[in-house]
Amino acid sequence: MRHPIAAVKITTLTVTTARERARQVGELFGLDTLQRTRFVTAISEIARHTAQNGSEASLSFMFDTQPRGRRSQCLVAEFADRSPAVPRPRDRAEVMFAMRAETQRGIAAARRLVDHLSVDSPEEGGTVVVLEMGLPRDRKPLSIQEVEARVTQLAGFEALTPFEELERLNGEMALAMEELRGKQLALEQADLRKNEFMAMLAHELRNPLAAIKLNLALLKLKPMTTGPELADRREVMSRQVDQISRMVSDLVDVTRVENGKVELQETAVEVNSLVKDALEMAAAAIQERKHDVVFKAASHDLWLNGDSARLLQVFTNVIQNAAKYTPERGRIQVAVRAQDAQAVIEVSDNGVGIAADMLPHVFALFVQARDKSPDASAGMGVGLTLADRLVREHGGTISVHSEGVGRGSQFTIKLPLMSEASGFQSLPLM
Repeated sequence: MRHPIAAVKITTLTVTTARERARQVGELFGLDTLQRTRFVTAISEIARHTAQNGSEASLSFMFDTQPRGRRSQCLVAEFADRSPAVPRPRDRAEVMFAMRAETQRGIAAARRLVDHLSVDSPEEGGTVVVLEMGLPRDRKPLSIQEVEARVTQLAGFEALTPFEELERLNGEMALAMEELRGKQLALEQADLRKNEFMAMLAHELRNPLAAIKLNLALLKLKPMTTGPELADRREVMSRQVDQISRMVSDLVDVTRVENGKVELQETAVEVNSLVKDALEMAAAAIQERKHDVVFKAASHDLWLNGDSARLLQVFTNVIQNAAKYTPERGRIQVAVRAQDAQAVIEVSDNGVGIAADMLPHVFALFVQARDKSPDASAGMGVGLTLADRLVREHGGTISVHSEGVGRGSQFTIKLPLMSEASGFQSLPLM
């Protein structure tokens, strides 16, 4: 649903105004520095070429709280002019052909800067250009009331003088350059982690494949193997194939989530029940290390709108992570409660803990979450990344706290609860 924010009439004298309005809107609604610079530059480019064409035009800013085809909310800027109608059919190529060459160049430049750009020509004439810029996916979704409050705040902003606008642009360009340098460093680190991951993946795959190869060789040597020995060989190979399958599934899932290709099958989900199911799924890892597990459910049913299979995957990954990085006979505590219209799920352990310099990177792809694990096979560093992405897809957050190496860890997941208006009230557990 798109909510109007502001409007600007586009002329040669108001291009600066349009640019400043775009900056204010981007800042108020939470675009990061680089996004804001791209958004402002794209709008400035379209506004300048539209004004040069001399046609009557307007620019409308809107905020889409429930955009189709994407999970994050987004800012929308719509340019509409009164140029002659484009003959039907309204094929994009025809629209672009009918527009002036300089406007085409402006649109081509803007398309590279925003998340989505579309061009259309209504039957009644004119051209409509729509730009979309999604909010950072780690930002908490804005409610209707928060959107209205920002619109009111925007109305009180004063226009800058040209000199003030130039100073502002210089400052934002400097910040954008600094952010780009930070992103370059992050890419270099990601490339290093990718190389480390490839070596780790080779190691993780070699072990189960070696076990499968060995058992196949033994069966070839003893083709008449029957009874318990044959069952044992099958069991070993089955476990190794399951391990490989889990690794591949995690890799496929995290790649799809990273690329925004996961469609959540959302229904009403009760959190206490789902966490109990996750504990059952993680039971093998817990029992293998003889951990003591304490589960403290919320005193009431906690309902949220989510994909039960994906949330079960999240909770199971986090619990299994606690089991994996806690020495034998450790203690794991799982607690569920409600706080500020959110379901809060906490998974605590007294395991190996996390070093302070590693805490900011725990959810990064292919990063091992702990300094060391009692398990020689500590996994590929994918599970927590997948949990983080899936929680954010549900509009929630996941965080980690640790006092340091050897002092355990606590993972906290927060997910928005369904309102009572949705037909689900909190009911006491029986």
